[in-house]
Amino acid sequence: MFTNIPSATLRQLVKLSERKEALMGQIQEIDREMVHLQSKFGVPSVSTSRGAPVTVSRLARSSSGKTRTRRGALKDKIVRALRAAGRKGATIRDLSKKLGVPSANLYVWFNGTGKNVRGIKKIGVAKYRLTS
Repeated sequence: MFTNIPSATLRQLVKLSERKEALMGQIQEIDREMVHLQSKFGVPSVSTSRGAPVTVSRLARSSSGKTRTRRGALKDKIVRALRAAGRKGATIRDLSKKLGVPSANLYVWFNGTGKNVRGIKKIGVAKYRLTS
């Protein structure tokens, strides 16, 4: 890895690294003294209030309060809404608003599952109706 770097440059890097570590140690000592003085006089620490940013990779399901819907629930909702729309049918946008489902989910559903459901017919651009 360091085969192409001259030994003089490596020595320089080592010296700089040692200087950096010494300076970081001094900074940490200064930080400790500042925290000690601030706590002595009850002054809130600026560094503790800021803190490091906390990232959460995945939220627990129980905290959201939502439970998983049963299999086929979206199909039932769509069929009921199309039945209520009657002969004129309904657009995906209308269904999205009425059912509270993202329109992207409905586009995917109609493109895949919707093609296999008897009675659902496409009557226009993003418009479907239920036939008897």
